[in-house]
Amino acid sequence: MIEKLREINGGRTLLMNVGVLFCIIIMLGLANLICRFVLKTDLTYLMPWLIGAAVVYCFGPALALWCLTGSPSGDA
Repeated sequence: MIEKLREINGGRTLLMNVGVLFCIIIMLGLANLICRFVLKTDLTYLMPWLIGAAVVYCFGPALALWCLTGSPSGDA
């Protein structure tokens, strides 16, 4: 199970996960703007779910590795 968590986390540290989450939020915001102004579709109701899923994806494996191995990247 620890090897699978390491594979999902990809050796990223907490700071790298924060950067990844920031980029994901920026991309979701741009996609929402494109959908709103170009496609005339409102996806605002879906954004909290997508951001929540991104937070779980970025920090879930790192938190589990931190609890199990003592290192967020799983290198212990």
